[in-house]
Order: sequence, then C-alpha cells, then structure tokens
Amino acid sequence: MTFLAIALMVLAVALILFGVLSWTRKLPGNSVFGLRVPEVRKSQEAWESAHAAAGPIWTFGGVALLFGGLLGFASGGWMWVFTALTVIIALVAVSLGANVGARTASLIDAPADDEQGGCGQDCNCGAPAETPAVDVAALRRAASEADKN
Repeated sequence: MTFLAIALMVLAVALILFGVLSWTRKLPGNSVFGLRVPEVRKSQEAWESAHAAAGPIWTFGGVALLFGGLLGFASGGWMWVFTALTVIIALVAVSLGANVGARTASLIDAPADDEQGGCGQDCNCGAPAETPAVDVAALRRAASEADKN
C-alpha cells in the first residue's frame, strides 16, 4: 500500500507542476504534454489561452491527488475509500480542465472562422432567409378542391 501512496504522490507533483506551468502560460508548445485538439494547436495564442484556462483546474486535481497520497500513507482498511475518492476527484479535474481548455481554444478560433467568410456551418451566418412568394388564391382553390373530394 505504501507503493501506491508513493505513486500517487509522484503523479500529484507532476500534475501540480504541469498545472502551474499551464496556469502561468509557461508551458511550451510540444507534442507530448498538453491539449491535443486542432483548435489549440492553430496558434501560440490559442495554446497559451487554452492551457491558462485549464491550469487552475489541473492544479486543483494535483492537490486532490496529493491529499489522496498523504491519506494513503496513514490509512488502512476501509479508509482507502477516501484515497480512491481523491483519485476520482483528480481524474474529473483533469478531464474538466481539458474540456475548459478546448472550449476556450474553440472560442478563440471562432472569430478567425468568421473572418474567412463563414461560420463553417450551413447557417447563412445571420443573413435573413428569403421568403418564397406564395400564391394565396391558388392555395384556396386547392383547399376547396380537396374539400369537395
């Protein structure tokens, strides 16, 4: 059980370090660590902003994991439930941080898509829809013919 507590402590320190580097915008762009979605990798601004948004949440996850590692040294029996709970909290924090970072990058990337001539979807980009001309008299005649049958 001590080995597991030590492993949690090492992972916690790594996650805290990674979170603080991201939070302070000091994490260099690389292909190993960080968010790996296309929006984040489009520009340095997107990389830094996305990781700055995710950094505090990742740091919280690292602190939770650190707390779980410390509990792992002192706990025995059913007390490991609390250590497992801190691991789950850390996993949720890592995934939530990644979600927040990716969303931040997509919001930064959205104005660039608008400048390139569209929103990337078939939405007419806010242009008013053309209303087709309707022949009301023809509709009335068709309705009255349908009523006769």
